[in-house]
This record gives sequence, C-alpha cells and structure tokens, in this order.
Amino acid sequence: MRACLSAGLLCTAALLALAAGCSYRPARFADRLPVSVVRDTRPIPPPEPHSVVKEVYQADVYVRRELVRGLDPTRTPDAADVNSLDEVPRSSWFCPRPNPFAPLGGYAREGPPVPPLAVLEEPPVSGPHEATVVRDGRGLRYELREDVPGREGMRTGAAAIASRLVYALGYHTPEVWIARSPAGRRASALRWPMGVDLGPTPMHTTRSDDANDVVAHVDRRSLRAMQVVAAWLNMARLDPWLFRDAYVGEPGRGHVQHALVGLDGAIGVDALLQAKADAEDPDTESKNFFFRLFGLGLSPKPPRFAPRSPWPAVGLISDIVSVEHFSPSPPFTPIDRLLPADVYWAAKRIAAIPDETVDEAVAAGELRPPEAGAWLARVLKERRDRVALHGLRLTTACEVLGIEGPEGPEPTLRGGPSYLVLTDLLVSRGYVPPRETLYRVDVLDDEGEVVAGPANIRPAAGIFRVVLPAALRELGYVVVRVLASRQGRPAPSAFEAHLHADPEYPFWRLLGLRP
Repeated sequence: MRACLSAGLLCTAALLALAAGCSYRPARFADRLPVSVVRDTRPIPPPEPHSVVKEVYQADVYVRRELVRGLDPTRTPDAADVNSLDEVPRSSWFCPRPNPFAPLGGYAREGPPVPPLAVLEEPPVSGPHEATVVRDGRGLRYELREDVPGREGMRTGAAAIASRLVYALGYHTPEVWIARSPAGRRASALRWPMGVDLGPTPMHTTRSDDANDVVAHVDRRSLRAMQVVAAWLNMARLDPWLFRDAYVGEPGRGHVQHALVGLDGAIGVDALLQAKADAEDPDTESKNFFFRLFGLGLSPKPPRFAPRSPWPAVGLISDIVSVEHFSPSPPFTPIDRLLPADVYWAAKRIAAIPDETVDEAVAAGELRPPEAGAWLARVLKERRDRVALHGLRLTTACEVLGIEGPEGPEPTLRGGPSYLVLTDLLVSRGYVPPRETLYRVDVLDDEGEVVAGPANIRPAAGIFRVVLPAALRELGYVVVRVLASRQGRPAPSAFEAHLHADPEYPFWRLLGLRP
C-alpha cells in the first residue's frame, strides 16, 4: 500500500513538474534598433569560381540529402537572416524595394543592348542553355537566348517577365530585355555578369573564401521561401545554376553579389517542355502497375499526351496553384527547412505586388497576340492571391502600423493610455471579411504571465487598435499577443508584439515581432 502511495506521489510530482516546464515564456528582445542593413559587402579578395557537376549534384540531393534528413533528429532552426521585426534586411542576398507601390523602380539600370552588336567567341556563363554572347555598342556584355522553335515569345517572354517579378519581391537579378539576335530573330538579352561570374551559389555550405558569407545558406529565409516564389511563377525546376554569384568591384576592393539568374524556364516553360518530352518519349510506360504486370511488357504504349497552352507564347500555367504540394525539381535543399514563418513572409511580399506591377512585367515580355499577355496577367494575379491566401492563413497575419496616443499619432503623455495600431493582412487585402474575424488579445509580462486581458476585438475594417493602459509602463517590458479566429476557428499561431517603456522616455518602443 505504501509503495503504491509513493508511486502515486511520484507520478503527481512528475505531472506537476511537466506542467510547470510547459508554461509559456516569451522570447525577450534586446533594447536596440532592428537591423536594416547587413554589412556583408566589405572588401574581400576575389573568391575562386564554384562549379557544379550535374551527376555529383544529383547524387547529393537524391541520396546524401535523404540520408541526412532521415537520420538528423534536430529541430529545424528559425531563419538566421531576419531582424527583430521578422524581416529580411538589405544585404548582398536580398534588397527590399524602397517604394512598395512601384517595386520595379530601379530595375532598368543599363537598358537593352545598344547596336551594333559584336558576337564574342566565348560560351555563356549564366547556365547550361545555349546562348549567343555579344558586346553592345557601349561595351556591355549580354547573353542572347532565342525561343523554342514553334513557340515564339514563350521562353524569351518568360525570362523578361519573371526577372521583373522576382526583382519586385526584392531578389537581386540581372536585367532581361526583348531584343533581336544578330541573325534577326527574337531573343532575350540577359545582362550578365555584373562583374566576374563565380559560378552557382553553393547551397549546402557557405563560401570558405568569402569572409562576408557567415550564415548557412539553408538557413536563409530568402532561399527557403523559394518554394513559395516558385509556386507563384510556376517554376517547375530550381536547377543549381539558377542561383549565381558574381564578384563586383575592383580586385581586392569588391565583394560577392548573389543573384537569381536565367529565369527563362519560369511561367510554365519548363513544365511544358518536360511534359512535351515525356509525351514524345518512345519508352513511356503506363502508370498502371497491374497493366504493366499482366501485359508482360508487351502491352501497347499509352497514348501520348500533347500538352497545350492557350497561345504558343505562353507556357503550361493556369490559375490553380497549391503551395504545399508544389515540389520543384531537382530537390532544392533550403526548402527542406521551410517553416510557416518563412511561408508567411514570402506570401505577404507576394500579396503586396500591385496589379500595375504585374501588368508592367507582362508588357515587358512583348507577347503576341496581345490577348496572350492579358490572359497571362490575369492568371499571375489569380495565382498571387491564391499563394498569398495560403501563406497568410498559417498565422494570425497581423502587422504593426505604429503606436499612437489617445488623440492619434501625437506624442503620448506620461500617465495617459497608448494604442498599438495593427493591420490584419487577410482583412485589409479583402481575402476575409471583417465580420468573420475575432481577435483575442492578451498582454503578458516578460515571464509569460497575463497582466491585462483577455480582450475580444471584432474589427470593423482591416485596421484596429489595442489599448495599452498607463499602468503597464511600470512593467517596462510587455508582450501583446493577438490570436485571430476566422469563422470560429483559431489561427495556427498567435502574433506577438514586444514593447518596452523607458521611465525616462514618454513613448512605447517596438522591440520585436513574432508572427
């Protein structure tokens, strides 16, 4: 009897200890300004070019990668290239555009090639596809790629359109213009390299000869989120040569620039070409296992499927997209570490691309007939909204607009209440009506104890305010936690805004965010 009682006490103590260990304690942000620029452009000697052997790369991503994933028990870490506001700051990898209403500002840096064009007897360096290398009348180097026979405008238009859209998202990418080759045929003119080409960006490790490269590439959010970007633009392939490095600047005084290069397979081009190759493969077998088994290999081949698109200038793309099931080929290692926060970050950036920017990018592709461009612009906008809706639903989808006093954005007086002004991206962008949304708001101290709330807020629009009573200032550090419910179903995760009140400073300061 005593033994059973002792065992029961031990179980009770273990359960209490477990419950105490599971109590929530929020992360604490340092009292400093968020990083807005990463100093990764310090002068370094020119690194050695990096090359990729296709067979070795495929063995690595299909064999070694799977073994490591199966044997590695560690938890996927958060992205390592984000600041306290959960944004990717400006760096040699990513560059947020200063004007969100005109994100293509600055794209046209040098423009299309200027005649006369001199053909250079050297191979292209931007990838494995055939291209004609030319030097224009200003002495600038361009790589010209022509269209697939019978599909005029498809590959060249995709390169020009996708380049502008990934630039609008913030990625570094060279200019692409529609031009004429020396033979007089339509071509895409890629302005590359912007310096000295260093080959594909290594994805499994950092560059040992680049002192500025200190964050593991698989832990960069800008690379992890490529699954979301690829789903939007229907990039069926993420080949290793798609991401390239270039040394810009004088030797010993320059740095490495990381770019997304050669997007002529986007907008469904690679998808269509692969489907066409499969349809024309004489060794194509039926996907039905029993048909193959009982046919003893002598059964007739299945009918070939000829992929179609509305116009020859458009690849295999539609307004239907599924981000969670989108799997580009070959496997792209950073995607293995994709977290909901990374998806949310990419989704809100894609959602912010204006209709006018999509129209401008499609117009740069110069598709014919004009109806093909109008159709593609509509499809890209529909895919944008579907991708955004998927990513924004993974969180509470709130963002901070500012902190106000009782009379609006005026200095908050000591002793008076303040208001945290938030916007719900799902509501403000029209994806979810306000009447279907309810917020539960709690204010916590830095130990995770609730010090105010819970309060329920039903917004009238996409912007709402959370009151911060003056008494909270005595705590110094508080966490405003907001959990949205849509049609009675709570979001998968809550939003947190970490605030600090200095007794010598009359305002609340936003220290950090956790989506």
